[in-house]
Amino acid sequence: MDTNLKIAIVEDNDDLRSLLVQDLSIAGYFVQGADSGEQLDEIFAVNNFDVLIADVNLPGESGFDIAARYKRLNTYLTVVMLTARTSAEDKIKGYESGADLYLTKPVSNPELLAVIGSISRRVISQKVTPEITLNLKSLTLSGLKAVELNRQEALIVKALSESPSSNLPYYRLLEICNEPVDETSKAGLEVRITRLRKKFVEVGVEKSFRALRGNGYQLLVSVHIIL
Repeated sequence: MDTNLKIAIVEDNDDLRSLLVQDLSIAGYFVQGADSGEQLDEIFAVNNFDVLIADVNLPGESGFDIAARYKRLNTYLTVVMLTARTSAEDKIKGYESGADLYLTKPVSNPELLAVIGSISRRVISQKVTPEITLNLKSLTLSGLKAVELNRQEALIVKALSESPSSNLPYYRLLEICNEPVDETSKAGLEVRITRLRKKFVEVGVEKSFRALRGNGYQLLVSVHIIL
């Protein structure tokens, strides 16, 4: 079992949410719960979760919409729908929304732990990445190979790496790049992140950045900085 596996749960039934958090925490996982999509966004802003367990019937944004939104932000996130809605139409909608697994309530503790254990083994294999180094003097990013960065790309990686939660709002990243905080510069930042993602793939990292909804970006890999 990977005890570092991070699990987020969005469930508006307080008793059930507390029970799920308790059982998975006892099993050794890092778990946080939310009662709505809005609260889920708050906990995702400060943690990089591997698994999202989502109910469907929620206040405000539905579990289907939440699954679709988070899959667009992070295709590597494993989404487990856990709901009382058992029709074939609902299950199809769940998978079309991005769910990797669709479980129906009530689910037994052994079944849920078996599901999470299976996900954990897969995530472990995906997390094997080379040590990544950013050399600020030569402006190179190194892993399985070395690639060149421009100064702004290096500043972005350095700033995100040094942030306590590995994430920063887009306006702060623009300030670090010495650019005005406006929509044009924000679009330019998106282009830089896309290029950086490709460079991280070149050095051996598939999951490097996660877009935070309307807020900024999070670095998903540890980077050693050489001054």
